[in-house]
Amino acid sequence: MFKNYFKTATRNLSKNKFFTTLNVFGLALGMSLNLLVVAMIVFIYQFDNFHPNKENIYRVITHVQDRQENPSFASVPIGATQLLKGNVIGVEKVVRIHQSLPRHVRYADNKIPVSGYFADAAYLSMFNFPLLRGNPATSLAQPNTMVVTEAAAARIFGKKDPMGEIVSIEPFGEVMVTGVAKDMPKNSHLKVEALVSFATLTSHHGASFTTDEKNWNNFRNSYTYLQLADNSSPSAIEAFLNSVAKEKYTTPEFQASFELQRFDTIVPGPELDNDMGNEWSYQEMALMGVLPLIILLTACSNYVSLAISQSLKRMKEIGVRKVMGARKRQIFMQFVMESTIIMLLAVSLSYLFFNPVREALSLTAEHDSVDLNPTPGTFAGFIAFALLVGVAAGIVPALHFSKIGPTLALKGKEPQTKKGGWFSLRKVVITSQFILSLGFIMAMVVMMQQYRYSIHYDFGFDQENILNVDLQQADPQLVKNEFGKLSFVSPIAMSSHPLGAGNVPGLYVKRVAHSDSIAASKMAIDENFITNMGLHLVLGRNFTNDAGVNSRLIIINEVFAKKLSPDDASGAIDQVIILPDKREVRVAGILKDFHYANLKSPIGNFFFEYAPENFNYANFHLLSTNKPQAFRDMEAAWKTVGKGDTFKAEFLADQIRDAYSFYNSIVKMWGFLGLLAITIACLGLLGTVVFTVKNRVKEVSIRKVMGASSGSLVYLLSRDFLVLLAIAAAVTIPGVYLLMELMLQEGQYYHAPIGAVEIVISLAVVLALGLTTIFSQTLKAANTNPVDNLRME
Repeated sequence: MFKNYFKTATRNLSKNKFFTTLNVFGLALGMSLNLLVVAMIVFIYQFDNFHPNKENIYRVITHVQDRQENPSFASVPIGATQLLKGNVIGVEKVVRIHQSLPRHVRYADNKIPVSGYFADAAYLSMFNFPLLRGNPATSLAQPNTMVVTEAAAARIFGKKDPMGEIVSIEPFGEVMVTGVAKDMPKNSHLKVEALVSFATLTSHHGASFTTDEKNWNNFRNSYTYLQLADNSSPSAIEAFLNSVAKEKYTTPEFQASFELQRFDTIVPGPELDNDMGNEWSYQEMALMGVLPLIILLTACSNYVSLAISQSLKRMKEIGVRKVMGARKRQIFMQFVMESTIIMLLAVSLSYLFFNPVREALSLTAEHDSVDLNPTPGTFAGFIAFALLVGVAAGIVPALHFSKIGPTLALKGKEPQTKKGGWFSLRKVVITSQFILSLGFIMAMVVMMQQYRYSIHYDFGFDQENILNVDLQQADPQLVKNEFGKLSFVSPIAMSSHPLGAGNVPGLYVKRVAHSDSIAASKMAIDENFITNMGLHLVLGRNFTNDAGVNSRLIIINEVFAKKLSPDDASGAIDQVIILPDKREVRVAGILKDFHYANLKSPIGNFFFEYAPENFNYANFHLLSTNKPQAFRDMEAAWKTVGKGDTFKAEFLADQIRDAYSFYNSIVKMWGFLGLLAITIACLGLLGTVVFTVKNRVKEVSIRKVMGASSGSLVYLLSRDFLVLLAIAAAVTIPGVYLLMELMLQEGQYYHAPIGAVEIVISLAVVLALGLTTIFSQTLKAANTNPVDNLRME
């Protein structure tokens, strides 16, 4: 039976090559991004599947009821973990994890970035992370011991044997490598490069670190994993933890409860605060699939519209089959088979689009934790997806054709439908597709404008030829001495952060004799920074060469000055401010307001302090026109002060440009979606126009014989489609305008208003493509010789 369905379907599709090609190509475009989503979903559902005892492993999570946000945490107070050790029947192993490990280790004067956390010794036996070197039972048993992965060992120690080597981790001191593990697979939410024994943490902080009552209100950075015995009930352990919670949280305003989350429901799973590793929640997966699904729906609507548009050509075939005894079920299966074959062809073609997109995505650092290489499971997912979409898309035309009676079918007539019928459906489909296309393109153009606006914004300081050199723990004074010898380097300044290129630290300060705290941001600079950056001192004075005096001074911006002295900003000079470390500093000067951070937030209270211990960058004007030679000379100077670290320097303008590179990512994504959407829309429009023109060939020929001009015929054939484009524009422009304005107001405080230019450009692109599609067919029909179409009449 299926063999006959298949033969009939392939014959019908081969007879209508034009519409088959349109459908296959349009659906392939629509499915290309969806294949990426399918591959990611297949990968996500393979998370943590390599642990042999995964069905008995649980994570303890926390639900807080604070009558405000009521957050749920993936972490727990560290005291709760301590109570589970040896106090509860059925718990075989307890593993504590703490995410307070610093991000760098020092080895042989080199500072190397490493991701990791503190973990109990049972970590290596509970989870399947095999050691290549070392003993799993003892590698993390003692204080100041650590296990590193192969990749981390190669980065830290090079070709040297890592076993027994000592690294320095501040403030925990020297730590010895006692094990080397295989690189952790990408499908693990516990993916790290270094594990330091939990005993190191308790040795440093003292025994009270895990039992201090104050820690019961700290729900961050501490995680607990349990391995239960085969017949143990997690509900009994939850009851024990919640009985403790009732004793610890006694006020109605703040309550907390604990829950055991099964290990195989962590990824994917519910969205939790303070999650660790790959945070693939159900909500994120749904959001990830929404836009590709919308694009696919437009392609499927093309298929439905074009399939039903050809209904008159299929009427006699259906009538003959029904007279010969075909049932509704068989007609239904015939059209579902056709749609499924088209979907399988489309998914094969879309794989050609999937490969380059996958490779481009895999090259980006933010997706390094995702493995999209095809596996048998991925291909099975692709085929299942194609079959599902094929059946879903084929249901509408299958139902439409299967309910037609044999008499109507043999007469070549469709069943009566409501006013407008399928032509109204096609109008809705075409309009919706162009609304989507125009929306994506307009959003892309708006984001491009925001990017240009942001990088050319007047931040209130000099950007051009300002070079920031990353000190990387080098002595600031030695850097000043060495780089000061270069003729193309202006006076060198020091700072803790690049100005205007990102966020700066926030803190709360107080005024003497005032109890209220003031939120502010700060940066550490030296006496040359303000001059080098072209900042304007309104009142007071700059820092001097006297470090002792400078340490007791701060220089504030105008906003902070008005906060300190609302009536007269000059009254802020010489006011005494108490910093969080209890130091008292005096306001020495007031600077004209400038953008010390990015443009996402308004200018707030800000001050510069003199703190050489926080200097991370050397800043200066690069005066040389021969920049390649200048960089070679700076690299040579760096070798004497850099302690073996690679010379790292960036122009401030480039750092500011990089701070807004997320706009480029959005533009690329929305541009790609817009390209897919408008291509699919034009394919659907092309098919509909071709079908409409074919049905009106005789009418056009008669009108031409009666004297109608080509222009009037083009207008006649195009009028309905032009109206649809106008409706799409009328709906989309105000909707996208309001949506983008709201998004920009939420995302960036200082943003360019959406003007007529963005609207005109977006509209011009969509109209140019849409009108080209329409006129390519209507002009051809209007210029056809009427004799060719009427000679047989």
